[in-house]
Amino acid sequence: MEQRMNKEEIIKLIESLEIDYEEFWILSSSALVLRGLYPDAGDLDIAVTKKGFEDLKKKFNLVDKNHNGFFYVKDRVECVIDEKNNFNVEKYGKYNLESLDKYLKYLKESEREKDKLRIPIVEKAIEERDMIR
Repeated sequence: MEQRMNKEEIIKLIESLEIDYEEFWILSSSALVLRGLYPDAGDLDIAVTKKGFEDLKKKFNLVDKNHNGFFYVKDRVECVIDEKNNFNVEKYGKYNLESLDKYLKYLKESEREKDKLRIPIVEKAIEERDMIR
């Protein structure tokens, strides 16, 4: 079974990338872990701006992952190029995270069982967030 990462391990992995925080945002389960909504993640998926992608290319040998838009950056880290906007990014401390609303949309469209199990977690977090606003 794959070794899962807790919040501290994910933060170490993020820091090891050494790219500007404004050039990437954290996706999927890692974003849930950083928010304290989920205990662990199997890998770190990030979206990067074009500049962030170029910065990663200078430091790592990026490998195209099955021509699906994602690239392997290094062990347990994958990235995809995207455009940062208010719809897909929420600030959490010093990190930019995929918005809960965007992630929920992805989860609802997914056929994967592990994604379906996360739907109630994300829905509850959105409900709690909206009650505060």
